[in-house]
Amino acid sequence: MRAHHLNRRRFIQLTGWGLGAAALSPALLSACGGGASESTGGLLIGTPDTPIRLPLNRDPIADGLAPESGTFRVYNYADYVNPDVVEAFESQYGVSLEISTYTTEEEAITKLRSGAIEADLMIGMTDASMALLMAAQLVQPLNRSYLSNFANIISGLQDPYYDLGSQYTVPHVIYADGIGYRTDRDVDTTVFAGREGWSALWDSRYRGRAGILDSYRDSLCMSMFRNGLTDVNTSDRAVVEAAGSDLADLVQAVNPQIDILSYQEIPAGNRDIALCWSGDMLAGQGFLPEGADPSVLGFWYPPETITANDFFCVLTRATKPVLAHCFINFLLDVDNALLNQTYVGYQPALEAVTSDLLIERNGVPESLLSALVTPDRYRSGRRLVNLVPEVDEMWIDVWSEFTAG
Repeated sequence: MRAHHLNRRRFIQLTGWGLGAAALSPALLSACGGGASESTGGLLIGTPDTPIRLPLNRDPIADGLAPESGTFRVYNYADYVNPDVVEAFESQYGVSLEISTYTTEEEAITKLRSGAIEADLMIGMTDASMALLMAAQLVQPLNRSYLSNFANIISGLQDPYYDLGSQYTVPHVIYADGIGYRTDRDVDTTVFAGREGWSALWDSRYRGRAGILDSYRDSLCMSMFRNGLTDVNTSDRAVVEAAGSDLADLVQAVNPQIDILSYQEIPAGNRDIALCWSGDMLAGQGFLPEGADPSVLGFWYPPETITANDFFCVLTRATKPVLAHCFINFLLDVDNALLNQTYVGYQPALEAVTSDLLIERNGVPESLLSALVTPDRYRSGRRLVNLVPEVDEMWIDVWSEFTAG
């Protein structure tokens, strides 16, 4: 259900970098101090090793303001908020919620910069887009006084490396890379007992019944993990090219579909096994044929994998910024977050939303317990960070060569 990462060729084009520094705010091109890092070309990029405290591009809204009335506009992935949550929020605040949707981060940023989309709140962007959101001045700093439920967020994300102090963003959901599969098909799950699980996708028995993510970083990293390599942000061309070569071998073995549709295709029975995001299999329960047992869906959570999150942010041109804060706070409430999870599948980034609670309240089947990302699992995962343009170009070139056949 997640869209693939922003194409970094377009990332640099969209910032306007190379077209003159006036395209970026001078404040965003200055050194930030406090352990922050500044990337090539003036883009502010944090990493787990060099976390970044972003400069304030304006003052947050004042304390104690009343929520606005009228139509509240949200920009979000399609099917990424439960209609029951929307109805409950509208009822509580006496407003109408209007949702516009995007399919990729690139599309979202392009439309926001051009003014084609006007919205108050954005949901679903990731740390891979944070530098561009700041460079284009698309987001405004938050006022924590409106976020009484902020303490519910898992401790590992209350102070994220890409936005120290959560000045602009609030975590929404967490997920991990792994292998989704059908438990009622001829899938050899014994390989998942050790560290050889990634090799399952290269098994010729799944020819025509397999899939991988249409996401160059995730899929190339899968090949690296398979070979015991764990630097998911490497600048070593030989390593990335070897991963691309392994993916070419995968095509010869199983001819996988390359898309982000396994959350639909595995439940529908059109696919037996696939590289996917953990939330895809949790969401997949809603795409099973009527009467199908959810236990037919399984997920292997690798001992070495990528973990990630997306976030909420209030847009700079929001006309209802108080309501935007209120909606964030609404979904940081455990009950509301659980209600939302029953529809979107992806797991709220809340400390109290434990495996036991999801089993008890939302009926997560035993076969999908391994798809749940605990706080410890989240912290131990590898994180994909923004790459400097020349390194990212190299990754994209390898991926493009692979997809071109």
